Order: sequence, then structure tokens, then C-alpha cells
Amino acid sequence: MKYNSKVDIINAPVVSALFKISWPIILSNILHTLYNITDAFFLGKLGKDELAAPTVAYPIAFVFMSLAIGFSAAGSTMVAQYTGMQKKETAEKAAAQSLLTTAVLSVLFTLPGVIFSRQILQFMGITGNVLELADSYMKIVLLSTPFSFILDLNLGIMRGWGNSFIGLVYTAISVIVNMILDPLLIFTFKLGVLGAAWATFISVVIISFYSIYVMLKGKHGLKLHMHDFRPDLKIIKKVIAIGLPPSLGNSVTSFAFSIIMAIVSGFGPSFISAYGIFDRVNGFIAMFASGIGMAVTTMVGQLLGADMIKKAEDTVKKASILTFTVVLVFSVLLFFTGDTITRFFINDSEVIAIGKTIFMLVSFSNPFFSVMLIYMGAISGSGHTIQSTFIDVARLWAVRVPLIAFMASAYGINGIFYAMIISNIMALIISLLFYYLGNWRQKVIN
Repeated sequence: MKYNSKVDIINAPVVSALFKISWPIILSNILHTLYNITDAFFLGKLGKDELAAPTVAYPIAFVFMSLAIGFSAAGSTMVAQYTGMQKKETAEKAAAQSLLTTAVLSVLFTLPGVIFSRQILQFMGITGNVLELADSYMKIVLLSTPFSFILDLNLGIMRGWGNSFIGLVYTAISVIVNMILDPLLIFTFKLGVLGAAWATFISVVIISFYSIYVMLKGKHGLKLHMHDFRPDLKIIKKVIAIGLPPSLGNSVTSFAFSIIMAIVSGFGPSFISAYGIFDRVNGFIAMFASGIGMAVTTMVGQLLGADMIKKAEDTVKKASILTFTVVLVFSVLLFFTGDTITRFFINDSEVIAIGKTIFMLVSFSNPFFSVMLIYMGAISGSGHTIQSTFIDVARLWAVRVPLIAFMASAYGINGIFYAMIISNIMALIISLLFYYLGNWRQKVIN
């Protein structure tokens, strides 16, 4: 697949198109998790507090950062459906209006997090040295958020166009920059946790500016012109209508993870460290499923735009089978290697023992959660983002958070893991109901 290639989703066989769209996204997502993996590896050499600080700060920061995801989905959905309808100029204008809207909203969304980061962390029960480190880390990471917004949206636009490969290129560059800067800033310049945060900031800023340059030059078939950026209230309203529900939903669900982290924090630094390692490594599996789900979003968007409903359904079916099978294999591997994986990050017997338990208990619920992402991808691709948002909010606030709060109190540490297993299975059930009973087959763009 060439750097500037566009996949012909309409005419290509389902499996072929799914593979061509998904593999760059999957690899890009996996590379993206190296941000956190790299940070954890180097910070683990400094101690428990340094490893724990990003673990507790990042979920809270992501409450604000996750707002970008919804608008990325809006850009992807609109461009995909207009592309399926053979309306290239309209797709370009929709892309530009999405960027304009996102640029303004990104500052408004993240500023409160920068100003009140310490108070938020204290509210979540973070104290002592971990609080000091987490506060500094969170402020710097949030300052990079507007650039992350722009980058994520540009990648979503190109996915909707049918070119997912450019996302892999951008991510690879960003990860390489981060991996070079991490040890340099953490150890050489002795910045510790701040070094990891600044490494992330610099890498995101560099690649976001480059992505804007590429879009304006039209190097990959989709070219944005200056006149496309003149405010068009009709399109802006559509961007907000599609993008705001998942953005707010992502923020609400991210806050749920912050609540979970507050519960986890009550079990001490060793448990926080082990949980953080599991969460980062398990992210590799999530990134695979998420990549397939994003590919499904793009394919369903274009196929519905072209009124090819049966092919859209076939795409979802085959993507679900593939995802469940692959994730099951990876889950088996994690089940048997949890202690070895934990030891790679930190040589602490207590942390290693907890890490082994986490991997053994939670791994086999991953296939159920992964298939849920496929069905959510299909619903998002149709533009019915309120439905996909409801699924995401319900699985956390109606199931996972109450379960973890209750079972942590009743059964201690293991109760948290039992709750995660149950919530992953329930998430799949909820998404199945919406897929089979909902109106996702009706496109929102005319």
C-alpha cells in the first residue's frame, strides 16, 4: 500500500478492504501505546511514585483530551459518507469546517483542566509526592491537547477518505521522537516525570503541524483550500451534531476511569503501579480491536453513503469474527506471562505478584470487549453517534463503576478484577442490542 494510496472500499471485496484499511490503523495504534509503554519503562527505573504519577494523572487528563475523539469521528464519518456519494468537494469543505470547529473548541475544553489540575487530583484522593508529580505531568500533557485535537481529526479525515496509511506514518514519526526524547529529558536533563511529559508535548506539536501542512498541500488526494475554511453554519451544525455526543460521552467515560483510578489508588502505590503496567500492556489488545473498529467506521460510512447496506452488514460480521479470534489468542498469551511482563517494567516482588493476578483474571474478558468496539464502529460510521455514546456511557456508569465500587469494598483487590470481567461481557450485550434493534443502517448525510 502506497503512502498516498486511497482504498477503493466501494468496489473491493470486504476482507481485502478491511485488511487494507485496518492494518495501518492497528499498527499506528500499537505504536501510539508505545508513548505510555516508553514512559512506564523509563519512569519505572526511578521508583514507584514516578511510575504511579502518570498512571493517576493520565486518566484525568484524558477526560479533557478525549473530547477530540468525537470530532475525529465526525470528520471521518462526514468525509466517508460524502466520498461514498462521490461528492469530493463537499467532503473537502466538511473536513475544513471540522478543523475550524475543533481548533476553537479544543482551547475551551482543555483550559479548565490546566488551571484546576491540582484541585482535581486532590478531589480524586491523590496526596503526597505522587500528587506533586502528577500535577506537573498533567499540566504539560494538557497543554499539548489542542495539537492532539488537530492531529486526531486530520487522521480521522484521511481515514474517512480511505487512506489510513498516512496515520501510520505520522504516528511512527511521533513515537520515534518521543522515544528519543524520553531518556534524554528524564535522565540526561534530570527532569524525571516532567521529562516524560515534555517529550510527549514536543512530539505531538511537531507532527500536528506537519499534518496541517500535508492537508493544505493536498498530497494525498484530499486538498483543503482557504475558501473551505470560511465558516459555514450548516456544516458546522452538522459537525457539532455528530461530534459533540461522542466527545461529551468520551469525556464522561474518561471521568469514569478517573473514578476507578481513585478506587485503585486506595490500595497503595504497589497496586497502582501493577494496575498501570497491566493497563498499558492490555492497551495493545485494545488498540488492535480499536483499529478494526475504526476501519469498520470508515467502511460503513462509505458503504452507507453509496446505499450498499448488505455489504456494510457483511463488513461488520467478518470484522467481528476476525477480532474475537485474534484477541482470544493474545489473551491466552497474557494469561501465562503476566508476571514476566510486570517484571520487565519494575523489579518489585509485591508489584510483580499483583501484576500476575491482574493478567490472569482479566485477560479472558478481552474478546468480549473487543467485539463491542466493532459494533460501536459500525454505529459511529452511520453517524448515529448518540447511540454509540450511550453504549459507552452505560457500560461504565451503569455497570463498571458501581460494580468496582461495590466489589472492591466487599472483596478487596480481586473484586476490582471481577467487576472488570463482568462489565466487559455486559458491554458486548448492550452493543449487540443496539446493533440489531437500532437504526444504524440509515445514513445521516444527504
